[in-house]
Amino acid sequence: HLSTTTGTIIIMCILTTKVVSAASSTAAEIKTQQQQQTEQAHYDDLFHLLAIRLRSSSSSSSSPSDAAKTWEVQQEKQPHPRAYLHVSRFNWRNYNMNGIHLEAYILDTQIQSKQAVVALHCESGWPLDFRQKFVPQLSERIRGRLEGWSCYREYGAWKLMMGNNDDGRSNKGMMSVCEVGVPFGASPDETMERVERQLRRLMTLGADIDDVIENCCCLQNDEDTEQENSSSLVLALTREQVRMNDGLENRPMWSVIDGYVVDCTEFAKFHPGGLRKIRDTDEKQTGWTGEEFGFSLTRGSNAHFPKTGRVFEDGMKKFDKLQRQVEVDFGSSDGGAITILGKLLP
Repeated sequence: HLSTTTGTIIIMCILTTKVVSAASSTAAEIKTQQQQQTEQAHYDDLFHLLAIRLRSSSSSSSSPSDAAKTWEVQQEKQPHPRAYLHVSRFNWRNYNMNGIHLEAYILDTQIQSKQAVVALHCESGWPLDFRQKFVPQLSERIRGRLEGWSCYREYGAWKLMMGNNDDGRSNKGMMSVCEVGVPFGASPDETMERVERQLRRLMTLGADIDDVIENCCCLQNDEDTEQENSSSLVLALTREQVRMNDGLENRPMWSVIDGYVVDCTEFAKFHPGGLRKIRDTDEKQTGWTGEEFGFSLTRGSNAHFPKTGRVFEDGMKKFDKLQRQVEVDFGSSDGGAITILGKLLP
């Protein structure tokens, strides 16, 4: 009986030890998850501030008539603003975050590995044959600068991806041009300083990216359709893109008039109704069609300024003829000019 009792006690001790060990492991895992969630929330907030800084610097360095060179900043917002953002120009087709863009993010995997990611991608918003031309051309063009940037080891070493993912596999939906793993600093603020430094380095490639886009479009289209197709790449804009440029947090103020997308950032500063009145023009109840983006200067209740309507109509005709951005000056001494950027896609 004593032997049986001793054996039972030993078994119970073993089981108790396992239970305690399992409970300790579970508690440690929960604590680690909580710490990662807290760290993630901190980076989410820091990325939101970074987006504001980038928009502010872009707004102060660009004019409405130079909108093609204005940087757009998109931060992933599901279910809330996350530590994931894109930087692009409006002719890069990044309407749904699937065109050409500069990208930076710190998510679960990056927090675990202590390395942020900054990259340049060309994704499925562009046809596959375009991507297959664009990636090698741009890669060759920027190779030397990437090598120079890699001298700063604390910021990570850049590598050309040649259209592959970071694991070396090709992906028809996403082609990566280059990327860098940015080592975490001693604090989140230091990490963000490194991420911003690398992202702004990529932004110096904007003119090169524009040139390669134009070159690839010319190669892709034959002589008869080249002008029409290359113009549509730049001058066709989506509803989402207009919504994104809402004039808030130093973003440009875009609106839609008679189906044309206009930049009225400067115009809004002098309008008697201010930014709020300008933003209301895209609402359903404002436009003559009764639908969102239905505002008109030539039809409906807002056509009561005949001179303004005629000036804008002349601007539309000029835009259609030249197939490029057109400034429309309403003749106000206060600065009443807007810029037609393109046509709104259906």
